[in-house]
Parts: sequence; structure tokens; C-alpha cells
Amino acid sequence: MTTEHTRTVEPQQRSAAPRLLWWCLGALVAGFGLSAALTAPLAVESRLAVGEWGAIAVFAVVAVPLAVVDGRTRRLPNAGTFPLAAALLGYWAGLSTTTGQWQLLVQAVLTAAGIFAVAAAIALIGTLAAGDIKLFLAIGLLTGWFSWLLPVYALVVGYVLAVPHAGVLLARRRRTPGADTHLPFGPYLVAAALLVTVTAAIL
Repeated sequence: MTTEHTRTVEPQQRSAAPRLLWWCLGALVAGFGLSAALTAPLAVESRLAVGEWGAIAVFAVVAVPLAVVDGRTRRLPNAGTFPLAAALLGYWAGLSTTTGQWQLLVQAVLTAAGIFAVAAAIALIGTLAAGDIKLFLAIGLLTGWFSWLLPVYALVVGYVLAVPHAGVLLARRRRTPGADTHLPFGPYLVAAALLVTVTAAIL
């Protein structure tokens, strides 16, 4: 029975990566197409602002359900985090095509790589999970378009928002040793990313 189960699982594992890659490629193309279709018909002076709000909406539509999943299951699935990052990359590429703001695309990509590395380093001390690190690819792409420092602000604000929940879990651990006190950080990261990005877009 063990052998049959292994034979069944292995093909599924081998097919997961190619399937995820196709999802990411589809999200990349869809993001580019959405951005171009949204901004190309507009007057040149309106494209950047409208496009930026469109990116915030794209992030919210995907990231908020991901945050709900993390809150319920303590897990951020690859099928959500990686395609979201790909969609934002494609979206910013489309906006750069219609506005000529290629330097902002480069800034977003480099900033996303930087905050991803920072998140991976923080994970080594145990305050971020693997799903949170992957989510930072999308957060870095979203916020990095607006400012080099905005992803750092999102990280800090995420920790601040999570403090009350962390305090409740700490009190529970003291009262009930062995209780599940794992903090789902995804909802706070998503809320922080939206908060700082909306503020940047308004200002």
C-alpha cells in the first residue's frame, strides 16, 4: 500500500511546479494586458495615477482572500503568492509601456528583491514563515513602485498591527502551555501593504 501511495503522490509533486509556472506566466500576461487596456485609452497625463490605483486594486483582489486563507489555515499557498507577484510584475510592465516610466519598474523589481532578502533573513530568527517571505515578492513589487523605502514601512507597520494579537497569543500560552499560538502574519502584512500604498498614492 505504501508503494502505491508513493507512486500516486510523486507524479502529483512533479506536476505541481510546471502547473504553478504556467499560472505565473498566465498571471504575468494578464497583468500586462489589464494595465495596457486600462491606461492606453486615457489621456497621457492621467495614465500614471489611474494605473497605480489599478495596481492597488489588483493586489487587494488577490491578497485579501489570501490573508483570509492564512488566518483560517495558518498557510499562504504558493498558488496565490507567486501568481500575484507575477501579475503585479506584468501590470507594472504594462503601465511602463503606456507611460514610459521604466525607471519605476526597475525600482519596483530591485526593491522587491531587496525586501525578499530582508524577509528571508528575518525568517532565520523565526518571526516570519515561508509563506510570508513569498508574499513579500508581491508586497515589494507593489510598494517598491512608489518608493525604495515603502516596503520597509510595510514590514514595520505589519509588525505594529500584529502586536495586539501577539499579546493575546502570549497570554494564552502562559495560561495553557501547549496551546496553538502560531500567529498568522499574512493578514497584517496585507493590511500594512495596502495602508502604506494607499497613503503613498494619495500623497
